[in-house]
Amino acid sequence: MGTALKPPEPQAAIVFGASGDLTRRKLLPAFWHLFVEGLLPQGFAIVGYARSKMTTQEFQERARDSIREFAKTDPVGEEWEEFKKLLFYLPGEFESELAMEELCALLVTLDESRGTNGGRFFYCATPPMAYPLIVARIGESRMNPEARIVIEKPFGRDLESARELNAALHRVFDESQIFRIDHYLGKETVQNILAFRFANGIVEPIWNRRYVDNVQITVAEEIGIEGRGAFYEQTGALRDMVSTHLFQVLTFLAMEPPVSFEPNRLRDEKVKVLQAMQECSPERVVRGQYEGYRSEPDVAPDSTTETFVALELLIDSWRWAGVPFFLRTGKLLNRKLSETSLSFRDVPFNVFKGTDATVPQRDHLTFRVQPNEGILLDFNVKRPGLSMALELAQLDFDYQTSFQAPLVDAYEVLLLEAMKGDHMLFTREDEVERAWEVLTPVLLDPPEVRPYRPGSWGPDEADALIAPRRWHVCPPPGQKHVPESE
Repeated sequence: MGTALKPPEPQAAIVFGASGDLTRRKLLPAFWHLFVEGLLPQGFAIVGYARSKMTTQEFQERARDSIREFAKTDPVGEEWEEFKKLLFYLPGEFESELAMEELCALLVTLDESRGTNGGRFFYCATPPMAYPLIVARIGESRMNPEARIVIEKPFGRDLESARELNAALHRVFDESQIFRIDHYLGKETVQNILAFRFANGIVEPIWNRRYVDNVQITVAEEIGIEGRGAFYEQTGALRDMVSTHLFQVLTFLAMEPPVSFEPNRLRDEKVKVLQAMQECSPERVVRGQYEGYRSEPDVAPDSTTETFVALELLIDSWRWAGVPFFLRTGKLLNRKLSETSLSFRDVPFNVFKGTDATVPQRDHLTFRVQPNEGILLDFNVKRPGLSMALELAQLDFDYQTSFQAPLVDAYEVLLLEAMKGDHMLFTREDEVERAWEVLTPVLLDPPEVRPYRPGSWGPDEADALIAPRRWHVCPPPGQKHVPESE
């Protein structure tokens, strides 16, 4: 996003956890697409590293299977044969001292045979508990100078663990070498929030407390925990989604215009939003758990882990003072969607009072992150007929119908930016720690979990949290919008 669309410098990409699901579903297809688009350097290699016993040839076949299943372009012909030559595999572990000496030797060999020229790009596609061990092993084998390292969310599970993780990273890497990845920031539709806000003169005058009544962010999933009970019991919706995805979107919505798109200037403004945010009160949080969760594999029969969370946040700034930000996310909800909307204030005076006109409904500006990606503006119009009946209509920008090119996968964007060393779409140390500070009161005193029916929008208490307002989501394609009654 911050640099021209050209290949990065020669380097070897080392994927820790190469036999895992993230590598299979996201990383290998993303590397393949970058290769097909000519966006990988001439001197390049991908080295898979994991405990699984596997040969390079077997890793190449696994890669082909995953690309065939999850990529947009089939791995066939001369292109696949050339890409296959980039793939290498080395079985290994992280616990033992100097466990990566063999990896270090392989990378030196690839510098000569593949022209990677000493460039090192480490990607931690492992459980977070392995990060400190991986970093320590890299440091012992002296592979860290000028290298870059990517770590996946969650970045700790509270403020203390986040600080411990940052300290472990900084014992080996400088902050400029660290890329904390949140794939939401790689989504075209999330980046488009910045384009919409800062490239349109009509927007800025109304983007504040004078015109906005409330802001809502919803990230809903139709699926449950999909067999990840052990992982989910350690995280829950609050740690897994709110401190990462939802906070990232919130900062894009609430930030002040940066003086430039230089990475740290943009990230400075995101941090200012979090610094101005009040700590989250447990009284303004609803935790829910879908019925049947406690029967999932690896879930405790008396589990109090939340699969749904809704909360209210307040930002003490000149722009947003008094405007509530409502966030919610959960599993096994009514349908899959990620949306954020600004609900505008009611008209100051209803000039239709005393007529047979219906009451004007609240205007909304909605960013549809997924699916049906686009931007929707709800506004009042006169319904055709003899009476002054008002109805909500929409101005609808849709990516699929407006552009011929398909949306680029978030991991493709983020891999390319990280390999180039551009930090704009990655999370900084102070941003991570301040996010955990905001959530600390809830982590220390979590409200009781409330049951909710699978296929609903969560527990009834979430509706009470936002009352007298209502949660706003766009209707599925082909269905009529149901206005709020506020």
